[in-house]
Amino acid sequence: MKTASQHLRPLALKQLTITTQAHLPSQIPNIRLFASSTARSPQPPSRQTQSKPTPRTNFTQNKKPILRDTIRRFIPEEAKKFVRPDGTLCTTPETASVFLQHNIEPDNGAARRFTAGPAIQNACKAYHAVTAFSPRHIIHPHDLRFFDPRGHPLAAARREKYLRKSREEPLWIMVTSAGAASTVVRVQTQRRLKSAIYRCLEDLGLPNGIGEHKEIRGTVWVTLYDPVKASKLPPEPFAEAIARALKSRCAQPLR
Repeated sequence: MKTASQHLRPLALKQLTITTQAHLPSQIPNIRLFASSTARSPQPPSRQTQSKPTPRTNFTQNKKPILRDTIRRFIPEEAKKFVRPDGTLCTTPETASVFLQHNIEPDNGAARRFTAGPAIQNACKAYHAVTAFSPRHIIHPHDLRFFDPRGHPLAAARREKYLRKSREEPLWIMVTSAGAASTVVRVQTQRRLKSAIYRCLEDLGLPNGIGEHKEIRGTVWVTLYDPVKASKLPPEPFAEAIARALKSRCAQPLR
């Protein structure tokens, strides 16, 4: 069985192609920024012999890590016109250039489930949450709307925001909610958990993911599937489990 550290390998961008969308004027070019992928080419089936038949259990064991590793991609409604189901973002050349040069990933489905030991698994179960990690910086799902290929009045400001974050903050933390709850409950619960994770990292000697000789570079994405229940629980136990797992599994020497 693969360990969590083996799942957290760097992800590579697919190719960039310049194209023109059919529903846009022909003079407005856009760049299709293809999402990261860890998919592998299918392997040819091994030959079975009477002396050494392929056990059925081996097939099941090979499939389990893939199912456990995958998370559900989230594309907000307002971004579905220019973000494909596979996570491909159709955007402007300016945005694509910034994302590529600074290793910023628009596809949140490129992150992988973060199950680094029983402590974090128990915490996620108690808070009805799924935690994912990517060694790359991932755009917040609700910010995808600013990178419409037809342009957006706040696109330049958002590009500058992510450019600054990529330079100053090695660790990005996102907390989103998928369950039914009021906006106030969702926002407050998300902020409490996010702040608690940063505090726990600071207590462990990694404020904002930066330590004396090590750093945690990438994105942590927590999805709450019952924000009402999570709002009634103290954020510290969950945050501490996340912070300790990040320190033990994801800390790397300073660049």
